Amino acid sequence: MADRGGRGGRGRGGRGGPGGPPDSRGGGRGGGRGGGGRGGAGRGTEGDTGGFRGGFSGPGRGDSDLGRGRGGFGRGRGGSERGRGGSERGRGGFDRGRGDSSRGRGGSDRGRGGYDRGRGGFDSGRGRGRGRGRGGGGGGSFGPPEQPVFTIDGAVPQPDSDVTNLEQQIVTQQTTSMSQLVSDMGKLRVKAKGGATALSQEQFPARPAHGTRGTPVVLWANYFRILTKLSTLYKYTIDVTQIQVEENQPAKPQEKGKSKGAKFQTKEVKGRKLYFVIHEALTEISKADKSLVLATEFKSQLISLTKLKLEKNPLRLTIPAQNNPEKLDVFEVTIHGPAEVQVDDMMKYLTSPTPDSGDHALPRYPEVADALNVIFGFGPRTRVDDISPVGSSRFFSFKNGGIATPLLSNGRGVQAARGFFQSVRLGTGQLLLNVNVTHGIFKISGKVDEIFENLHVRARPKTDHLAVRNLRLISKFMPKTRAWVNMTLANGKQVRRQKAIFSIATASELRRSRGRNLPRFDRDWEFAGPRNVQFWMETTKQDGRYVSVHDYYQQKYNITLKDYPLLNMCSADKPTYYPAEFVEIQPGQSVKAKLLAKETTDMVNFACRSPYANAFSITNDGRGALGLDDGSLDQFGISVEKHLLTVQGRVLPCPGITYLEKSKPKPLHVRPMNASWNMRDVKVFKPGAMIQRWSFVNILPDRTSPVEYGVVDQFGKFMSNMGININQTMVAPPTEVITVNSAVYDGKLEDFFTWAKKERIEFLLIILGSMDSEVYSKVKTLGDCTFGIHTSCVQGHFKKFGGGNPGYFANVALKWNLKAGGINHKLRDDLDLAKGGKTMVVGYDVTHPTNMPSGKSDEAPSLVGLVASIDRDLGQWPSVSWEQTSKQEMLGHQLIEAVKSRLELWKKYNNKQLPENIVIFRDGVSEGQFGQVLEKELPLIKEACSALYLAKPHPRLTIVVSVKRHQTRFYPTTEKNLPKHLNIENGTVVDRGVTQARYWDFFLTAHAAIKGTARPAHYTVLLDEVFRPKYKGEAANELEKFTHELCYLFGRATKAVSICPPAYYADIVCTRARVHRPELFEISDVESVVTAGPASSVGGGGVKQVHENLRDSMYYI
Repeated sequence: MADRGGRGGRGRGGRGGPGGPPDSRGGGRGGGRGGGGRGGAGRGTEGDTGGFRGGFSGPGRGDSDLGRGRGGFGRGRGGSERGRGGSERGRGGFDRGRGDSSRGRGGSDRGRGGYDRGRGGFDSGRGRGRGRGRGGGGGGSFGPPEQPVFTIDGAVPQPDSDVTNLEQQIVTQQTTSMSQLVSDMGKLRVKAKGGATALSQEQFPARPAHGTRGTPVVLWANYFRILTKLSTLYKYTIDVTQIQVEENQPAKPQEKGKSKGAKFQTKEVKGRKLYFVIHEALTEISKADKSLVLATEFKSQLISLTKLKLEKNPLRLTIPAQNNPEKLDVFEVTIHGPAEVQVDDMMKYLTSPTPDSGDHALPRYPEVADALNVIFGFGPRTRVDDISPVGSSRFFSFKNGGIATPLLSNGRGVQAARGFFQSVRLGTGQLLLNVNVTHGIFKISGKVDEIFENLHVRARPKTDHLAVRNLRLISKFMPKTRAWVNMTLANGKQVRRQKAIFSIATASELRRSRGRNLPRFDRDWEFAGPRNVQFWMETTKQDGRYVSVHDYYQQKYNITLKDYPLLNMCSADKPTYYPAEFVEIQPGQSVKAKLLAKETTDMVNFACRSPYANAFSITNDGRGALGLDDGSLDQFGISVEKHLLTVQGRVLPCPGITYLEKSKPKPLHVRPMNASWNMRDVKVFKPGAMIQRWSFVNILPDRTSPVEYGVVDQFGKFMSNMGININQTMVAPPTEVITVNSAVYDGKLEDFFTWAKKERIEFLLIILGSMDSEVYSKVKTLGDCTFGIHTSCVQGHFKKFGGGNPGYFANVALKWNLKAGGINHKLRDDLDLAKGGKTMVVGYDVTHPTNMPSGKSDEAPSLVGLVASIDRDLGQWPSVSWEQTSKQEMLGHQLIEAVKSRLELWKKYNNKQLPENIVIFRDGVSEGQFGQVLEKELPLIKEACSALYLAKPHPRLTIVVSVKRHQTRFYPTTEKNLPKHLNIENGTVVDRGVTQARYWDFFLTAHAAIKGTARPAHYTVLLDEVFRPKYKGEAANELEKFTHELCYLFGRATKAVSICPPAYYADIVCTRARVHRPELFEISDVESVVTAGPASSVGGGGVKQVHENLRDSMYYI
């Protein structure tokens, strides 16, 4: 096909052919033993890197040529954790490393400089040449055999007594002014128009004391102490623009106001190109002063140990183009600043026992932490051959120590990789580095033909619907994928070029192209292979013919291409196709992906590691991957202690649980063991409203056996025996089975709901053959929004609902009772704050669009879910949800109406009385947003209260932020009382060592983590008008007890949960709101089918609201 310079490919092509002919219009001759590559009849010009509108890369000289390549993505050193037997024994497939004769990153371009010059400091010169390979994706150190607990040579150091003493001093000094602080916060009142008195000068509530209740225990924390004598750092910002110059025109900066006819223009620089430009800029800066100590995150920040003396600013850099080193790109790098970063001021603050005037703000000294994070991240970021950074704090090694496993069950070509997170944190009396094991999703790397082979991918016609669907799954991860393309230049030189994959070639994409003599796809082929795509090969200037890609390679080079789909490496308008055999995907490319069900299971299994394994990885592999012992930190005068920190914790006792006896309506008390219990011989504490009319239906794939009527009838009797108010005789459905296709596409599900509405059905049991997200979304939207019927989706598998499994029946029944307004269990000893029936507990959360295609996330709104208790037993939590501006965390004025509606509901269920106290758990905000919660959301909450309380005393408010997505972990230090799962004990609370004594926060692990490493919840008090006034010096103990025991009141479980139910329920409400909007949030391979029937909405735009029949219930559970 069109040659554009006659660059033949290198790839696995075998012997190659005799070389391309001197085709017209710039075809040129291909390489000798590479087969001439794109020596076709194209319009290419000498020296260009791509074929014209469908040009192809030719064969090459085999795997062992040009730097030994990288081989496949599956051969060599064994699985992701070699030697464990089974599929991980290194016998083949995807977990066998990256060995073979093509090991190493090599390639003829490796030592050329340009974008790939050097991998170390700024004087890295000409790079590393070819290298010898990266071992396997599953290599790495395995450490000693698994141990019950992590120790250092069998010993465990005690927590630092100096830190403990300083914590006590700080709290003691703050206690003296505690009464005044409470008074100040109590004076905060809402202005007439809903504004608030300025909170910017208000101080967050000081820690009243450290907690004392519970059994003391010493724990490891995943923190290292940072030692530094730094005084001042200098922070600069970097701007980079690329100057595009017309041919034969000198490059110069663009003048402001230049007319359209200018011969040059600038554009923003991003991604890896930006990395290499900044790398080159720092190299130039360092040449003038060899003593400079610099660090950058290769985006916009530059940190220096001394002030820079820039002879030239901006810098003009000329660098070989990334995808064509013969072409030079021109860049302009401008450095602004500096801003002084006072590290010594921060260190004085950390070690001072006296209150500070800036304690009203969190986080403290963010500019210092940011600068230090740049320094700590600089070392790993310079190792581009080894480390793949993701975001600002996560680093994944894809070299010897890297661990990765493919997630191929759904054929999407992604893999899970293990890496490390790091972040500088301020402690009490010490500066800390938080390090954790992390996991991410990456594109599978290696030769594309081998990837396709292992994924069983072949070119397929449109009529093969399943194959086309699978190809669409794979194709979603191809755009912007960095790859090596093997080719031969017109002079016979073998080269390896970096290009970005635009797409897997499709007929529908080609139809958007414009021009003469475009490639042709065989009729009815969407993802076509070499036999099904023809290109125009010019034989003379006036003549030519169409020839298939397969025939061209067979006849010209004696190469038989397999029927893999072709790759478009250019654009939709001007496609340039390459055979899969000559393209190799580079490793370490992260991808934002919503994992499918089986992928999620595989990911969880891969990420599930014991506390010992994680602690060992952090202290060994983690230090190496993050460069914590490298000289670059020493140059800044920074060192990191070798051992993890130990902290003091306490284990709180489990509360008792109350049900009703099986034989008579009398309370029966149950004592949890390891934070869980069972419901043997008990009934629910309080049944909900009578469920008179209910029915069921199976929604199954074709040729799947349904769950019989008798099993469902058995379920009705089971619920009655649990004490749930239900008519044991269900209403017989008009049909017991609906196929998935007819449910989604033919309106049969809408017909069924229409029947249910006519028959006054209150509850529907939906039995699914598999957890199909499209079917689930449709069921919930129809039930919750359109028809106002409670629905429960269950899995019909024999081991689950279909086999009459009592445990599964019980879990479903608990949800039915909650939906009906019942209470499944309560605490034996009522929470002191709640037992008077005067305290309402609220939880709310905001969820944002994530893991969505580029551009889509801005279209989808953020969703808010808010729940509030309505009873003294804290068993019922009706909800409200709404949309707000995409990616906006702080709530707007809708919060006023939401809180008012919850207060009205409380009043309805509590003798027309309003609560005296409101305890709010705000989920998911970061430290930098704490002040905004008080400045923006608190006034709205108070305005809602004013509207209902009028002249009556307003409620006392406490706001606690709950965070689950953080990186702090604790590991046991002793085998004494060690649970079977080898985690810390349930009920463990930590408020020392890794917290800041000036603020009121604590970590709580209420649950028993059966698998993996337990993740504690982190709670921070932003406002307190409830606990301190009531409990005085015991406020910290009482808040910890209140929060801990709340975790035993999650209504659909017989175990303590990891985050308190108000926050947990609010998160579930947000998830359900997403389910109601599949057209915005679900990434499907077919166009989402919009639910038929008029969903109740407000505000236009298809905003779905929960049906009024369900609005005041726990429909979401």
